[in-house]
Amino acid sequence: MKKIILSSIIILASILTYAGDKDYFKTMEKNVKELEKAEKVAEFRSLAENFIAISEENTDQWLPLYYVAYCYLNTVFSEEGTENTDMVLDKAEAYIDKARELSPENDEIEVLQGWIYQGRIIVDPIMRGQVYSQKASASFGKARNINPENPRIYFLTGQNVMYTPEMFGGGKEAACPYFIEAAEKFKTFKPESRISPDWGREYNREIAESCEK
Repeated sequence: MKKIILSSIIILASILTYAGDKDYFKTMEKNVKELEKAEKVAEFRSLAENFIAISEENTDQWLPLYYVAYCYLNTVFSEEGTENTDMVLDKAEAYIDKARELSPENDEIEVLQGWIYQGRIIVDPIMRGQVYSQKASASFGKARNINPENPRIYFLTGQNVMYTPEMFGGGKEAACPYFIEAAEKFKTFKPESRISPDWGREYNREIAESCEK
């Protein structure tokens, strides 16, 4: 009798876990699809709140935390821009730190860390350019050591080089090989799931095509 009860409890726990995983994936997929269409700061802020709520309900998952940081970054780099850039980037970095605790040695997390450093530069390019450009390069290097096939590494490295003054080895001509390499990587890149990071493809393609003209 005890064995029957124990077996029933295990089966019920498995069913509840499966249902929870299914709800998590469904909710994440809905928000990731909305994120793909977002353009305005208000949309990114709203989605950040959604991902925060998902992360609080799923404390063992790194992806919601990742997307919170990604949303904050997009408010900084959107056409509208944002006030208090450092404060927004502080929030993004806090969530990336939490994501890293759950998933160490994760190339996508290190790519986003590098992008955060690039965001720090736009606050004061003259005073911050060299320091944070080097920090970004270090993060991209760490991501490359984990997974050299991630196209976002080369896409953002290209941006790092493109906005570095030519006298220091930067500029578009020096950056083009990175964008072209990213374009090649994007051709074969397949995200692990429908909710895994898969951004940067179209913008990189536009830059890579301009490099080849």
